[in-house]
Amino acid sequence: MPGRLWLALLLTLPLAAHGAPLRLNTDIFPPYQVQEGDRLTGSSIKALACIFSAMDRDYEIRVLPWQRAVHDVSLGRAEGFFSATRMNRANDFATLSAPLALEKWYWYSNTPVRPPAFGSGSKLRIGGVRGSNQVDWLLQHGYEVDPMVTTTSQLLHLLKRGRIDAFLADQQTLRIELTQQPLDLRPRNAYFQQYTTLGVYFANALLGREPGFLEQFNRQVYQCIPEISVLQADERERLQKLHTTLFANWRHEPVLIEGILQQNQRHANISLSRIHELDQQWQAEQQQADKPLISGVLGSPLSAWLARQQASYNGLVSEIMVTDQHGLNVAASELTTDYWQGDEAKFAEPFFASQDRPFMGPLSYDQSTQRYQVHISTAIRRPGGDDVIGVMVLGIDIERALKMENSLFDGESIPQ
Repeated sequence: MPGRLWLALLLTLPLAAHGAPLRLNTDIFPPYQVQEGDRLTGSSIKALACIFSAMDRDYEIRVLPWQRAVHDVSLGRAEGFFSATRMNRANDFATLSAPLALEKWYWYSNTPVRPPAFGSGSKLRIGGVRGSNQVDWLLQHGYEVDPMVTTTSQLLHLLKRGRIDAFLADQQTLRIELTQQPLDLRPRNAYFQQYTTLGVYFANALLGREPGFLEQFNRQVYQCIPEISVLQADERERLQKLHTTLFANWRHEPVLIEGILQQNQRHANISLSRIHELDQQWQAEQQQADKPLISGVLGSPLSAWLARQQASYNGLVSEIMVTDQHGLNVAASELTTDYWQGDEAKFAEPFFASQDRPFMGPLSYDQSTQRYQVHISTAIRRPGGDDVIGVMVLGIDIERALKMENSLFDGESIPQ
């Protein structure tokens, strides 16, 4: 039966149809891997149970010190380790899967001094948990980490006593720890650093033997973890503020208004069946040499303007699309999956809303860029009138947005 676990040496599994069970290593990192007596649980453990059940694969999990868990995979003693963020030292012998979890890393300190973006030259005393994903990242980016301890609780005590100036930690993991600690150990300041995904590093030897394994595994990730995380209320508020500051005036651009009005006139009497035909044509053209519908949209002056705007923001804007009153693409900064957006919330919510406020969708993971984004949609109104003529949808890279939001309102320069 697939989906069975092996914790340390407590349980041995029979061979599966594929041969020996996949051997996966991990360490105890709540809330992803949690040991309750002889039982191994946690969000990553549950996700793997769902994924491997769907794949009909047996597997076993060994709990080891983190450094050994990684090292054993490099030596071919196991087929993977988790839950891991991207690390330079593993990329030579293993490949990271789609994410099982999303972490929000913050700097924590008792002084109002945010650590610099890179460690070189920093005089701050930074502590870390030995073998953790955060320490791996810090060392890769030039920080000196001293002292290294074995628990987050020790970091909190060092910070309180003034032995360190700051440490880097996942927000959720630290909050779980703080529920077990006295109030006077809570850090006074928190500064957002980045979003970090955690997945399984699978040995390249395994992927060489089974070329379709990683694609199949990743496909099941999105079935077993449909929404890996949600934006918190304060993050949504900060994104709304950034969107208003940087992009609110775009909907008044003459080239945008004119493009929508022209297409609305061409599609004045379009039927729903014709809309579906065009949407199917758009999807079919993505696999064809001849692309009249796609070329007509992406080759328009408005699409060229959108592409220039996207490029000017250095990765903050992941995509831009403009629709007509039916939800059909008028223009796009790059190729979209669908031609018709009319059946999706990113079109319908702003188009039919009673209040003229941007609509923010859920946090989503882009497999091609391996980054998280959120779509923010705005109704486009006819100049001098109240009727909505179309919708503009911006894809915003969430990590870059939150970092930019910090600098934007601290008076630092922003791209225009």
